[in-house]
Amino acid sequence: MNMDLVTEVTDAYLRTTTGSEAARLRFLQGIWDIQASIEGVGRPYDAPSENAAREAFAAGRPLFLVSAPEVPVVEYLEAVSRLAGYTSSMAGLAPEQADALRGADFASAIDADSLAGAVRSPEAFAAEVAGSLGAQPGGPLTPATLAFVLMSALVPFLTGPSVRARQALGDLGRGAHGTGRCPVCGADASMGRMGESSQLQGAERTLWCGVCHAEWGYERLRCVRCGCRNPDKLHYTHVEGDPAHRVHLCDECHGYARFVFEDDLGKPLSMVVEDAVTAKLDAVALESGYAVTGDGGSGSC
Repeated sequence: MNMDLVTEVTDAYLRTTTGSEAARLRFLQGIWDIQASIEGVGRPYDAPSENAAREAFAAGRPLFLVSAPEVPVVEYLEAVSRLAGYTSSMAGLAPEQADALRGADFASAIDADSLAGAVRSPEAFAAEVAGSLGAQPGGPLTPATLAFVLMSALVPFLTGPSVRARQALGDLGRGAHGTGRCPVCGADASMGRMGESSQLQGAERTLWCGVCHAEWGYERLRCVRCGCRNPDKLHYTHVEGDPAHRVHLCDECHGYARFVFEDDLGKPLSMVVEDAVTAKLDAVALESGYAVTGDGGSGSC
């Protein structure tokens, strides 16, 4: 993670942002600082060979299923402890929630086997840990808070291997991928960006993974969730006065994806920060009847 860029972009937003949104950005800036320090520790990773990577890419198989990074248990638990401590102090949790998070016995619920599963399915891993620790919605220790801490701790162990796995693809890694799921770890794309356009060609559309921070090319006229290519069923919308941040809606599967448009942005771009800034678009889509991954439409339109 380029913390110089993250700080520059965050500070730029904070100059025009107030209230709860500003508080959220400041809180996340602390999370990103912790993640960057964890990410900065060199760890071994055996990237797949070029042939194996290219075969997996062509078949739509995540590269981490070919060669998975190992997340050291002790280091991961230390990361969870740091992030849980920071979150309990700085996230504005109720006292009983902060105490429950600070006192959670993560070591009793996380081992090498569960961490290996976390690389394959972070959501299932978070749900398993939440169940082991007795987390319940509305209780002092909630599944949502645990998932945030567990995922925040996992990301910096995956970003370095993600870079090396993509490098194994060579030039192929910069081409268009056939789905809206990350070609490296298999997670659904968190959001995307529309690159700067020129007189000679239109803007390139790229998707971004919030789990391992991989980016990959994707067709401009295609639903990120179901693959629909019918222009009559695909459209962008945005909050008035903010054309740089848009949500791409699909009327085939009722899914959506958030995008940042570089031509309209007017500031340096960090996908980590943009993912946080565009979170408000989730409400715009949900209120209009769309779901982040859609309803399973065939995408045959």
